[in-house]
Amino acid sequence: MPDADLVSWNTMIGALVQDSMFMEAIELFRKMQNQGVEPDRVTLMELASACGYLGAVELAKWIYLYIQKKDDIQCDLRLGTALIDMFARCGDPHGAMQVFSHMAQRDVSAWTAAIGAMAMEGNGKQAIELFNEMLHQGIKPDAVVFVNLLTALSHGGLVEEGWEFFGSMDDSFGIKPKVVHYGCMVDLLGRAGLLAEALNLIKHMPMEPNVVIWSSLLAACRMHKNVDVAKYAAEKIAQLDPERPGIHVLLSTIYASAGQWNDVAKVRLQMKEQGVQKGPGSSSVQIDGEVYEFTSGAETRPEMDRIEPMLLEMNCRLREAGYSPDLTNVLLDVDEPEKEYLLSRHSEKLAIAFSLINTGQGMPVRVVKNLRICSDCHTFAKSVSKVYNREIIIRDNNRFHFFRHGSCSCKDYW
Repeated sequence: MPDADLVSWNTMIGALVQDSMFMEAIELFRKMQNQGVEPDRVTLMELASACGYLGAVELAKWIYLYIQKKDDIQCDLRLGTALIDMFARCGDPHGAMQVFSHMAQRDVSAWTAAIGAMAMEGNGKQAIELFNEMLHQGIKPDAVVFVNLLTALSHGGLVEEGWEFFGSMDDSFGIKPKVVHYGCMVDLLGRAGLLAEALNLIKHMPMEPNVVIWSSLLAACRMHKNVDVAKYAAEKIAQLDPERPGIHVLLSTIYASAGQWNDVAKVRLQMKEQGVQKGPGSSSVQIDGEVYEFTSGAETRPEMDRIEPMLLEMNCRLREAGYSPDLTNVLLDVDEPEKEYLLSRHSEKLAIAFSLINTGQGMPVRVVKNLRICSDCHTFAKSVSKVYNREIIIRDNNRFHFFRHGSCSCKDYW
């Protein structure tokens, strides 16, 4: 497209972003650069969305540096807020706060994005400090900022503070909690193991609980291995959305962890009869500007010739350091060697191994995953961070996990 002007490039890049074709959008941007066309504010807004989804932190940093160098691109409220969200979704809360601190003006959307960055990191206390500072600056909160605040408190395990701010919505600010706010509270209580309290809150909601509410409770049952409440939550979800695949998988995991293989088989049979397909787990990493995506169980990628021996080495070293695979994460009733093999092919393990091969010693490993990380891969990543002295950053479909020196920022609370 040699004769395309900047407007044409922006239109095509924007269309790809709107269609969630984020990798293709970045590839088209590279072609635009190769033809000597410089991006403008519109280009960078679209790229920020793509970077945030893909977790492309290096490109995110380039975008911010480029804006700082260009006098004709003003980092106004809208662009600044987009950059905060971009860095937060890339697992760089420090970058997000750097943008926030340099903004000349901040509206409630900017404060919401900054609090959201703390939510992604699981830093509930910092989120509270930001919220209080926002009030001090005379900014009136809205319903959206409370979603991010309650999410941060949930990820940080701050139950008492969660109840306090949830109650203040109506009492202090005249904001009636919506179903999404109740969902945050159910998530908070469930993560803390207060399943009875969470269930009681659901039953006394002023509106009908939706699938997301019941799914949060079911996820908590997985974490705390409560089969009875899990069955109840799954029944409610089945009534609302019987074809929701993630629910079957979660329930299977709970049954498997309890050794109830007959129930696992029943759930899998139901999935087959209803035509419900479980989407494969996938993880992506960015190496030298290129994004590589791995699928759980993948054997055909050309990189596997190098990944295979790396995985063998890693498993040997990690076992010597005390790591033991959590076989309850395998939902098939097969023998232990087969379970260990299936676990070794989880997408984030492939991505981590590939990153260790292709990045220098001491460089952080960044992985973006489409599903919630399982307990075995979580333990695996903690061990890798300690044995290989690497920071491992994994963004799953729920939050960020920062693994350093054998521990995770979520404090095993996700």
